[in-house]
Amino acid sequence: MKINSSRFIVLTLIVILAAFSRALPLVIDNTWNFTAVGALAIFAGAQFNDKRLAFIMPLAAMALADILFLRNGFSLLVYTGFIAMVACGFLIRNKVNTTNVILASFISASVFYLITNFSFFYPVTLYPRNFSGIIASYTAALPFFRNMLLGNLVYSAVLFGAFYLLSKRYPTLAKA
Repeated sequence: MKINSSRFIVLTLIVILAAFSRALPLVIDNTWNFTAVGALAIFAGAQFNDKRLAFIMPLAAMALADILFLRNGFSLLVYTGFIAMVACGFLIRNKVNTTNVILASFISASVFYLITNFSFFYPVTLYPRNFSGIIASYTAALPFFRNMLLGNLVYSAVLFGAFYLLSKRYPTLAKA
């Protein structure tokens, strides 16, 4: 994909706009993880022809949004979870349809939840490093999982749907 191509420019603008959803929890209470970033990772994996850009664009947008809005620092676990979500987008890359986007939304939210809430990654003062600690960590994270899943589903519909409609109107945006 050429950096100056219409497709690249439109995809980049979509990535940037979606990244601003990271600020949503600052405006509306109880919306942590209900953002477009998960859907954005799936979308990038499915739509960017260059796999490097598929990883770089959503992670860079997320990092920028984290710096601008959240100011809570870098979390390797969170970024690893989003890398896994881009990989879910790769799985539907050549077969983007409603069913596959929904499946990718469920799978990616589940993988993110499993990666980022494993209690052994937290200080022992937060969760004990045993089976009950693992269960406590995953239980405490269920509202965040729900919000991420809902965010993935809603924003995937918006991102994939909008890009589909744009591609129909402007055929140069379709994959080469």
